[in-house]
Order: sequence, then C-alpha cells, then structure tokens
Amino acid sequence: MVKRDGFIPIYLDRKGGKILLELPRDSMRVLYFISQATGLGSNPIGIDRGAGGGEYVARFDREGERVLVVLENWAYRTSLAAQNPAHARTIAESFPPSTVAALPITGETGGRLLVDATDFFLRDWLDVAGTLAASNEGSYTVARDRSSIYEPYTRAFPTNTEVDVALTFAASGRPGGTVSQIVPDGRAFTLRQHASFVQLPDDGYRPRTLDPRTGFFGITFRDYGQPIQNSLEQRWISRHRLLRANPADPRSAITNPIVYYIDRGIPEPVRTATREGATFWVKAFDDAGLKGGFRVEDLPEGADPLDARYNVVQWVNRNERGWSVGGSLGDPRTGEILKGQARMDSHRARTDYNLYAGLMGADAAAADTAFVLARVRQVTAHEIGHTLGMAHNYIASTYERGSVMDYPPPRVRLAANGEIDIATAYGLGPGPFDVWAVRWGYGIYPQASETDSLAAIVTEGLKGGFLFLSDADARPDFASDPRTNLWDDAATADEFLRHQMDVRRVAMSRFGERNIRVGEPIALLQERFVPVYFMHRFALNSLSKTIGGVEYSNAVRGDNLQATRPIPGAGQRVALRMLAAALHPAELAIPDTVITLLAPRPFSYAPYVELFGSRTRPTFDELGAARTLAQMVLDGVLQRDRAARLVQQAAHDPRALTLSETVGALAAATAARAGESPKHSALRRVAQRALADRLLALAADREASPEVRAIADLEITRLRDVARRNPGAGSPDEQAHRMAMAGDFTRWLERRELPAPTPALRAPPGDPFGMVP
Repeated sequence: MVKRDGFIPIYLDRKGGKILLELPRDSMRVLYFISQATGLGSNPIGIDRGAGGGEYVARFDREGERVLVVLENWAYRTSLAAQNPAHARTIAESFPPSTVAALPITGETGGRLLVDATDFFLRDWLDVAGTLAASNEGSYTVARDRSSIYEPYTRAFPTNTEVDVALTFAASGRPGGTVSQIVPDGRAFTLRQHASFVQLPDDGYRPRTLDPRTGFFGITFRDYGQPIQNSLEQRWISRHRLLRANPADPRSAITNPIVYYIDRGIPEPVRTATREGATFWVKAFDDAGLKGGFRVEDLPEGADPLDARYNVVQWVNRNERGWSVGGSLGDPRTGEILKGQARMDSHRARTDYNLYAGLMGADAAAADTAFVLARVRQVTAHEIGHTLGMAHNYIASTYERGSVMDYPPPRVRLAANGEIDIATAYGLGPGPFDVWAVRWGYGIYPQASETDSLAAIVTEGLKGGFLFLSDADARPDFASDPRTNLWDDAATADEFLRHQMDVRRVAMSRFGERNIRVGEPIALLQERFVPVYFMHRFALNSLSKTIGGVEYSNAVRGDNLQATRPIPGAGQRVALRMLAAALHPAELAIPDTVITLLAPRPFSYAPYVELFGSRTRPTFDELGAARTLAQMVLDGVLQRDRAARLVQQAAHDPRALTLSETVGALAAATAARAGESPKHSALRRVAQRALADRLLALAADREASPEVRAIADLEITRLRDVARRNPGAGSPDEQAHRMAMAGDFTRWLERRELPAPTPALRAPPGDPFGMVP
C-alpha cells in the first residue's frame, strides 16, 4: 500500500482499489466536510464545482471488529452540561445522532486501528442522484465498478486529511435531457466529490450572539438549558476566528490574518479584477480598526481548492449563465468559519457585456471592458462577504451604496446633454455598512467588556442610519417595504424608476446595428434588446411595493427604531400613477426601426432562454413582448397580499389608497384614447387583457383574502359593463376584444367558471448578476 501520513493517515491499496484509514483505538472526534469537487455544468440543475455540502462533527467509535462513524447532533444541546450531566443525558436520549457507516477493522497494532473506508467514501454523499431526480433528469445511481479514489487530491496534512473520489453515475432508464446535452453519453457521467477530516478547533473561540440589525447569518440551535424566560432557540453568527497578540490593546497586531486565495484558473483580465474586488475587504478590515486582518493571495501552484486549509475564490463554468455563490464550511458547534468558498460564474462577463452593448453600442473600445471588470470587482466582494458570514442587505441602497452586500444594478443616468452616463456604474470599495459590520462581527475585545463594546457599536450604527433588511424582505412577490429590493440604485423607488425609464427611452430610440459588432449576425440584436426593453423591470418591482406598502425594521426594545410604518395614501397614489403610466402604449411600444432588425435566429444559432418568447414564430412578437411587460406591472400591483394590505389600511385611515381606487386607476390607464394609432390601439388592448386576466385570477385565488376576492368581483362587474357598451363600435379587432373580455367576465360572475386565458410569455431572465435558480 501507499501511505500518506498526516492528521488521519491514509493507506491506498491500488491493486484492490481501496482506501484505508489509520485511527486511534479509542474514539476520535473530527470535523467532517463534504464538497462537490467537479460540476455537471448546468445552472438549472445546480451541481457546481466547489459547492459546499455537509459540515458535521463526526465521531469514530470502535464496536467489536468495526468502527462506527457517528455524526453528532448539535442542533439540540444544553448549556448546563457541565453543571448537570444528567440534564445533558436527557438531550442526548431525546434527539438521536446519525450512524452513517461501519468501517471494518483490517489491522491493529500499537494502539492504532486500520479500517477499510472504501464504502464510506464511494457513496453519493451530496445526493447527486436525488438532485437529478428532482430536476426530472431520470434515475441515476453510483456505478461502483466505474468509481475510484482520485489520488492527486487525496492527501494528508498535520491538521486535515483530504479524500477525493471519482463517482460514476449511471442511468437506470432513459437518461436526462439536460444531462445528455452536456455530457458525451447521458447514460453515464463521472463527478468528483471531496471529503475533509479536520482537527477540532480548540476552545479559544468565543461565539458571538446574532443581532438581527447587524447583517450576519449563522447557526441556530435549541438550548434546553436556557431559563424559562429565554427562548430555546439560540443564534450565533458565523465568522472566522481573528486574534490579536494582546486582546486588550486595539493597536496590537493581528496574529492569524484571514487569507483568501484566488483561483489561478480565472482568465485575465477577469482574474486581476477578481483580486481587486477581494481587496475591498482588506480596506474594510483596515477601516474597521483590524489592520492586517484580511489578505488576498493567489492559490499556491498545485493546491487543491477544496483543501480545508484554504479560503478560495473559485471559477465555475456552466452551460448557461447563473448565480455566483458565496458559502463557507465551519464548526456546527460554534459557528466558527474554517473555510470560505466563493464560486464565481464565468458567464457573468459576457452577460455584462450584452448589457453594456445594449445601452452604449458595441464599438466602444476599452470602455466596455472597464464596465465589465468594474462589475466583476463588485460581485467578487459581494460573494466573499457571504463567506465572511454576512447576509444580503437589500436596504443599503437607500443610504448611497451603503454595502456591497446589496444587489446593485449598474448606475446608469442621463447626463445634462441627454447622453447615457455610466461613469460611476459600480462602487470602488466597501460601503460604510460593511466597515461597521466588520467592526461588530470581527472586532476583538476583552471578554469583560465585549458585550458593552458590541452594544455601543450597534447604537453608533443605528444613529448613522445603517439599516439592515435581507432576502425575505426584498422578494418582489409579496414584500411590503419599497426601500428593500434586489437590483435598485436610489434612495427611493420612484426616483429609481424615473432614472431607469429615462435611460430606457433614449437607449430604445438609438437601438440599431450599432449595438452589435461588424460581422455579427443581425439576429443577435434580439438578445441585446432584451436588457434594454426590460431595463426598468426591477424598478417596477420596487415601486409596486409602495402599493399597500409598510416600511419596517428589525427593531429591538430600547433602540428607538420604528417597527412598522404604513406608507401614507398620498405616497401610494404617486407610485400608482407612475406604475399606471408604465402601461401606456407609448411605454409598451417598440420602435418600428427596431422591429425590422429583430430577425429570426440564423443557421446554427439555436434558440435559448435569454430571448423573447414568440407566438408569431419565426418573426418577433411585438404584442407578446408588450403583454409580458404589462403583466409584470399588473401582477406586481395586484398581488394578493398587497391587495389585502390595501383593504386593511383603508379600514384604519380614510385617506388611504383603496383596492377599488387602484383597479380604477389601472383601468383608466389602459382605456382607449381618441385619435390613437392602430399600433397603440393594439398595445392598449394588450394591457386591458392583462388587467382582465389578473383580476379574474385574483377573484378565483383561494389564498387571497375574502375581502380582496369580493372587491375583485365588483371591479370585474364594472369592467364587464364597460366592455358591453356599444358592441358594434370600433374595428373588428376592437369588437372581438371587448366581446371576449365580456364573455370571460360573465362566465366567472354567473357560473364561477374561470376561463383559460392565454398566459403572458415568460420574460427572459434579467437579473444583472445572473439567473434566479
């Protein structure tokens, strides 16, 4: 056998294809991490190179002629274990561990055991088979005869042992469509999974209790030793350990700086921009009084990115664009981060270039590269922030680029001369919230004064206006606070929409052959036009939260933050007027000069998800694009929770915006105008149909409140009466449109029969940083 000595020595039996571990005769405890070493290359399926998996405290217990591998259950515990072992026993006997393997003992000498761990490692720890089944990609299982230990990255070091295995997955039936598209033969493909055994950290790390105002995520567990006045659920933040030579001296040197390593596989100039983005955190730590606490280096030649000793910024290639992701592996007992893992999507640069070319043209020399690289720096800093334990902060845009943990679109404005200005597209360093959060999360204080020091930092930040709201507060489907959004870039939602629509109008008016390079197929203009036509989609989402909106904060007793504040009716009406204006035919229309250029895909250019849908194939569907945009507006405004908040607010305030008033404003915005062109008449009918379908869906929605459904019925009745007036007036298209709406309304009102409307075409994914999974 080949021996690799280290924390847990490894023996490789090359002839038998086995891997054996040398363990102490008595029980041994370690941290056990599992990661995905290689990826499938599909963003929708989501099996990525470098993806982190499980993090466990594992115990090796001898039991006769075998060693059991037991994963300890740290989700339930007691802080009284030292004082009351009997109480700790009640926890241990109430919530079981997981015994995941029995390793046969093959040898024993000198107080050491040799165990066969081949079966332990050659299993689908990350449930690739389950992920494929859930993605409708067929039934796959590990083919043991085609799986093996991957020796180049199976190594042992003084404090960690790394085992890499190549697992071949074989289809037991018809192979998956996406899998078959990516791999040479969809009936079988090989992925590597990586396991790390890491020495348990010492007791010198002090967990820090989570504060909902500071922007850190972490571990949550139930502590049954808490007094009855306290919650069973305890929350500690996730963070790296940082130490000073003298904790009592804030000028004392950092003795264990956090080092992040850049994947050498990132191509230039993106690699340099990635390194520069990582150094945002060098400045954040320095400005937070932790000078020298964060460093950036290249990954050493030959090092495995999944080696537990390295925090890495890794390059991920996929068949289509997708998210970059920041995660970490750590100690589930304390929340201490031991390995940061940021995965950067390689498609991002090309997606960013498409956005630039759609706005500015494709002949911009070095300006387009500068735009793309500025964005690479921004997203690198963002994902590393996650690996440091920091959550999204989607309200930070209200205090001028307050945090890299927000999702910023590029800052695009109209200059005084009417030109599109991208000079300050992205920030150049950490935001003030980031520096403040690092002070709170990573600051080093004497134990006796730590609680008071942290409280003082929070008070200082709140006085400075550092608000924090995260994912659940920002999602556009039901969220209520218009300050908290994915992809916004202004102090208020209405200001953001004004900027976006101003730029959109100019970009659409100038759109043409200038937006592709000489020699490229004209049909490529369609994918450049997508981000221009839907440029304001996120601003519309932001502003729609004003309707029935409620601002709120993660308030804590004694901090004087206002927990909730309904948005006054006057402010809601301003937002409603802007949203209704976005439904006008002039805002839905596409210039005829652009329509003539949106040609079908040429030979060998297959359709894909980032193009407009069409019901006029092979030609471009102008009315279909308008319907998609109109539906975005209406679905946002008339979302069921938002509508219920309108009803509730009107019960408290006679000046509040009502649901009936909201529907009336939308109906007025889509009403016919004297002298409108045939094209605008058609677009107006598109918006009317979208409103009709949305109201019918709201009336039939069993999850909507009964008050909302009743008002939806009332507004449907009114619109039916309007549609029935002057049945013979107008063009045949107009008559057919009114007759169809009146018929659908009548079937619902009289027979509760919901029509099956033609749905809006799905909008191409438009998130500036990637595609939502």
